[in-house]
Amino acid sequence: MSSVNPIKLADYKEPNYLVKNINITFTLDNCNTLVESEIHFYLNENGEHELELFGENLKLENLSLDGTKLEQSRYIVTEKGLIVHNCPERGVLKVVNTVNPEANKTMEGLYKSGGIFCTQCEPEGFRTITYYPDRPDVMTKFTTKIIADKAEYPILLSNGNPIAQGDLEGGKHFVTWEDPFAKPAYLFALVAGDLGMVSDTYTTSISSKEVKLEIYCDKGNESKCYHALESLKNSMRWDEERFGLEYDLDIYMIVAVDSFNMGAMENKGLNIFNSKFVLANKESATDSDFLGVEGVIGHEYFHNWTGNRVTCKNWFQLTLKEGLTVFRDQEFSADMMNAHVVKRIDDVTRLKQSQFVEDAGPTSHPIKPKEYIEMNNFYTATVYEKGAEIIRMIETFLGREGFRKGMDLYFARHDGQAVTTEDFISAMSDANGNYDFSQFETWYHRSGTPTLNCSSTYDEVSQTFILKVEQDCKQTVDVASDPFHLPLKMGLLNSAGNDLQLELDQADDQPQLAEGILHIRKDSESFIFKNIMECPTISLNRGFKAPVIVAYKYSFEELAFLMANDSDHYNRYESMQQLSKLLIGQLLHEEQNGRPLEIPAVYFSAFDKLLQSELKPAVKAYCMTIPAISLLKIEYSTIDFAGLNKVRNFLRLELSTKFEQQFLKLYAAFSYHGEFKLDAQSIGQRMLKNRVLGFLSELISGEELMLSQFDQANNMTDEISALGLIANSTMKCRNEKLDVFLKKWNGDKLVVDKWFTVQAMSTQKDTLKKVKQLLKHKLFDATNPNSMRAIVGSFIGNYTLFHDESGAGYKFAVDQIISIDKLNPQVASRFMMGFRDYQKLPESLKDTMGEELKRLKSMKKISKNTSEILNKILG
Repeated sequence: MSSVNPIKLADYKEPNYLVKNINITFTLDNCNTLVESEIHFYLNENGEHELELFGENLKLENLSLDGTKLEQSRYIVTEKGLIVHNCPERGVLKVVNTVNPEANKTMEGLYKSGGIFCTQCEPEGFRTITYYPDRPDVMTKFTTKIIADKAEYPILLSNGNPIAQGDLEGGKHFVTWEDPFAKPAYLFALVAGDLGMVSDTYTTSISSKEVKLEIYCDKGNESKCYHALESLKNSMRWDEERFGLEYDLDIYMIVAVDSFNMGAMENKGLNIFNSKFVLANKESATDSDFLGVEGVIGHEYFHNWTGNRVTCKNWFQLTLKEGLTVFRDQEFSADMMNAHVVKRIDDVTRLKQSQFVEDAGPTSHPIKPKEYIEMNNFYTATVYEKGAEIIRMIETFLGREGFRKGMDLYFARHDGQAVTTEDFISAMSDANGNYDFSQFETWYHRSGTPTLNCSSTYDEVSQTFILKVEQDCKQTVDVASDPFHLPLKMGLLNSAGNDLQLELDQADDQPQLAEGILHIRKDSESFIFKNIMECPTISLNRGFKAPVIVAYKYSFEELAFLMANDSDHYNRYESMQQLSKLLIGQLLHEEQNGRPLEIPAVYFSAFDKLLQSELKPAVKAYCMTIPAISLLKIEYSTIDFAGLNKVRNFLRLELSTKFEQQFLKLYAAFSYHGEFKLDAQSIGQRMLKNRVLGFLSELISGEELMLSQFDQANNMTDEISALGLIANSTMKCRNEKLDVFLKKWNGDKLVVDKWFTVQAMSTQKDTLKKVKQLLKHKLFDATNPNSMRAIVGSFIGNYTLFHDESGAGYKFAVDQIISIDKLNPQVASRFMMGFRDYQKLPESLKDTMGEELKRLKSMKKISKNTSEILNKILG
């Protein structure tokens, strides 16, 4: 495995030449597509007279400058592309090359997804289509002509608005598209195929402009596109109301394709989506699927301004568009469902399970990295989810109105430009009286999750409560010293469970207290609250206002009290999770020392109060959830996966037995068999019902309920929930029910992937054997990322069996990574993330995993995507 030098932010240099416009023509052919481009370039200020074009895996047919074919002495071909020497200040470079879409299995550049031609150009896919200055700071206007067989490819799409079309000789036809807005090449898109389509129109509220909306899919799936269409209209309306931003073209198109590495891509005017995030109806899609469609549709639409109209100067600025847009789509989804607490719990759970794990491991990096080897490896939870939390803190500091002022100024200054995170912060500051973000910007440059070590004392005589906060940033290795600036929202509860009025004994150098939010700026600082008549219980980091770990020595009783009484419902959830983590830690200690396991009465009492509480069904369902191993493992320097699994199972069984009758009553109360509804209340009720069924599945009384729900379900949420529990059981009818499900759904690829997943996630001993059989199943497509994630990705996420002491899980995963890496390095490198716990494993498992990682490292041909992650894991 050869080493590759990293690309560094410190080495960034402006391009020598910029591009005024490009005219590009595609003559589509499965194996020999002809690409002809005319690049109208001009010399950048202080640029040298060498024009660098990036290109990979291309066959160059012709290269001419201002109508004259270039002699080979005028240019050199490099590993990365070609360089034209002695270029004039401005001119037209014509490039003619061919590509082979059929052979392209990486799903970058131009490739075939089934019978559809499509593209994926972010971050550096355009250079596999033609030679071009493929970098985000080169923005230009594209005019794209597509020529193809009319019978086979009647639909020809690209960015912008259609300006010409017609028939050609030989049964071919063409369509020409013009995008009036300058964009970098990573936003280019092309689609050609014989597709079904649903359409509608939307009239903007600001300028009353009518916009055509079109969603394309495989024929026969049109009926599954209407939720996506409605989500698109809601996105457009929301962005106008919340940020004053309206759509700028005459047409907005979405195309759903089955083979796609990512969730979706925000190409200007022509979004290309993984079909998983477009196709949905009640029979085939779960509640999570519906919400995922809405969220991703919103995300890609919101990119029209935060990513397209204003884009990144270089790829080190990726969080500029992604963190900001994730924040926007989170706010949109919360507003659409009118369930802000539930959405916050969901977002923070995802953050902790993915990003906190990332920050605590060998692939930790700042949201604005200083270097990379393969840019695709930095489309991470850190850049996206943590990036969104950084934006959320800015809005917390400025308030919604101040944040909106900053956004308005950001667009006024930078529309049509490629910019940096510093430009964004500057706009936020200038729009809000030069707000000082100098210390806050530390968040952009440091990796790791800060820990706030909090302690408190109460003085009965002076009636003061003192909160001491110390920042522990030892994980943040990128910068040695400076503490973070962050908001800490808190509250104090009296013995009756009511919030106390907070009055800070304000020193000159202390921050103001507003709406219970403290500004934390120092390594160590204390806050004195006066007129506190009794010793209170403190509630910390309400609403999860800052992406930090709060370390406070709560007792079982204090956490139970907060779970039952906190006015902040997010913190009621967090308190129950902390209570369960505290208990699991004690149980694990007892297990490791060979002592009997016992649940304290205070925990049962807290759980009983939770079941009796007035919390909304979805919040209650989240509170009832036993923390996943993906969350628990963060707590330990050495991870005992087998031990954690054993004590989790013990706790689940004890709760199931103790509260069986209450669970049965809850299940009956929410077993609604009427008309399917997709609203916050109905979704929450289904969530709670299925959470309860999960507990009951441990008992004899649950078996009949699982089978009944599976047989009678009128929606996919209930059907797949029951099947998942059956697949994870030892019931004799397990295989029979799996066969029934497949027979019913074998014509729906997305549902078949669910069938793959429930089997790969089963903790039964025969799971790895079944997984290997599934890889040979006639419905499994080894070139489709969704299929690979459903089986291989799900098994790697099955901690119980992936970390089995035999090492069989590690060997299987490495075998698959080696195979997948040859076709699709992006997917292979994602699967490598399952090995990030290598340094935290017990010695026996570490040795076993180490042997498999060494085997992978010894391979002669391995992609830079996979090798970069592998080298970080090995240290």
